[in-house]
Amino acid sequence: MKKISIIMFFIFFSLCNAQENTKIKITVNNQVLEGVIYDTELSKEIMNIFPITVSMVGYGSREYYGSIEYRPKNITKGQLNFQNGDITYCARNNSLAIFYSQSSNPNLTMEVIPIGKVTSDLSIFHDLYNNGERIADITFSLY
Repeated sequence: MKKISIIMFFIFFSLCNAQENTKIKITVNNQVLEGVIYDTELSKEIMNIFPITVSMVGYGSREYYGSIEYRPKNITKGQLNFQNGDITYCARNNSLAIFYSQSSNPNLTMEVIPIGKVTSDLSIFHDLYNNGERIADITFSLY
């Protein structure tokens, strides 16, 4: 009985402290993708400026990134790697990025902070061209 009570306590505690991700829309060339923004101070701060359209450039067949005008204050330690679908903030360049493909070199030279994730299919990013260039205006907005 005591073991069951302890297990129930941990389940209840975990549920009470579970993060609530917020669903978002990511619009790329009139195609709407789904995603989530994580329940962190930095993510919420950036979400407060939604909708935001970011002019993004493809890099290394793995990501699209672009600068934003707003400079967040709730910066945390970043990481030098990514998962497919990660939406990240880079404090060094004050930029957002969407990582869509693990490449032969998944290690990054600048720290990024995951703030969300694209939950839709990522295949649109593999062939995203505008007049022959790997550029796109990508809009992040709330549902």
